[in-house]
Amino acid sequence: MRRTASVIAALAGAGVLFACGSSPQSGRTGLGSIPATDLGFVRHADAVQWPSASDFVPPGHGLRLLLPVGDCARAIGDYQNGYRAVTANWIGEPACDRLRLDPAPDGTTSGGDGPPDAVNGWRGGGISAQAAVVERDGSILAADDAGLARYRGEVRQELARADLSTAGLEGQGSRSLVRGMAVTRSGRIVVDAGMSTKDGYAPVVLRSDDHGASLRPVPLPSDPGLDGPERSVRQVISVLAADGDTVVALGSGFPRTSAWRSTDGGRTWSVSAVTGLPPQLMLTRLVHAGGRWVALGGVERSEQGAQDDTYVLTSTDGRTWRPGATGGLGAGRAQDVTVDRSGELIVVGVIDDSRPVEAGKRADSCGVVWIGDGVRAWKRGELGCGEAPPQAVTTLRDGRVLIAGNRDLWLRAAGVPGAA
Repeated sequence: MRRTASVIAALAGAGVLFACGSSPQSGRTGLGSIPATDLGFVRHADAVQWPSASDFVPPGHGLRLLLPVGDCARAIGDYQNGYRAVTANWIGEPACDRLRLDPAPDGTTSGGDGPPDAVNGWRGGGISAQAAVVERDGSILAADDAGLARYRGEVRQELARADLSTAGLEGQGSRSLVRGMAVTRSGRIVVDAGMSTKDGYAPVVLRSDDHGASLRPVPLPSDPGLDGPERSVRQVISVLAADGDTVVALGSGFPRTSAWRSTDGGRTWSVSAVTGLPPQLMLTRLVHAGGRWVALGGVERSEQGAQDDTYVLTSTDGRTWRPGATGGLGAGRAQDVTVDRSGELIVVGVIDDSRPVEAGKRADSCGVVWIGDGVRAWKRGELGCGEAPPQAVTTLRDGRVLIAGNRDLWLRAAGVPGAA
């Protein structure tokens, strides 16, 4: 499994897609898997404007977030300008069969904006965010390494400021620590920025009671069941989500991790243990649908040639968790999830290194889509293979479901049956 700083692990390059089932390599597809077209998804090849001045996009970069805005969506990510990664946004027309960079790269190769970054290349533009949500009035609340901002159309309102960054790789300036954000029904905001208590062993979230005007740190309680060597293990949050005024967070670790729940918008928290987790588990998404919480992630397999498996956890109260349905999943690691109009989960995943590595060739990956509810067996569709697999998914305001990567997109019409 490739580990990246981003929760959404983007893969590099571009290539011609082919059916995943065409490879002789075992474990690439799920039993009973079908082309995604049979699930109603229509592929639009080369429909996403490429996020690089060259033919290469590093892992973890490019299009990362999809937000339902207007008649289509706004995508948020970054663009490789030949010197560094700069902020980039994509927008689409009502048909939503193409996503174009807006603002568009201007071809700049000199000029610059001073240290600590390189001084050449297009400066980028648009909304900067590592986490973002669309609010009830259609505005976008965004969190990045400088704090919070709200965007109403093209008007930016600066909110709480905070240094949520850390030094990046040499020559890459700083990188954001923001990993997740949840907004409750009453408008309270909870941000996970990878912070911890002074002893480093318990997570700290940032909370806002004034719609983003300020952020206050809230330490989360430690699991009292941890003892011995486990007590000295630093606990961090993997995924965070809200439903109504309830906020739930899950940690990382195996065979035991912590689940935190707040029923008052993040002011006070309780903690419970989640046990029996498999080794090498990395949770990537948490969502509430159908009266239950569903957490998704991937389990890295250490056997030679083995592919990652998606792992599912479910809970009705956010405190007690049990393994969810795995029937129909097959190989692949969950990347992103949305809830469609019928309440079904649409999960996008990737199979890394889907063919043997060859000298001089970039890694090839396959895209997967699963439809289900975390309890029944999943229905799986194959999105094809190449060097730029799908990375994000969202449900548009009219009920269509959009999947996008750095080069292609897939669109499903509203009202198409899901896993039933």
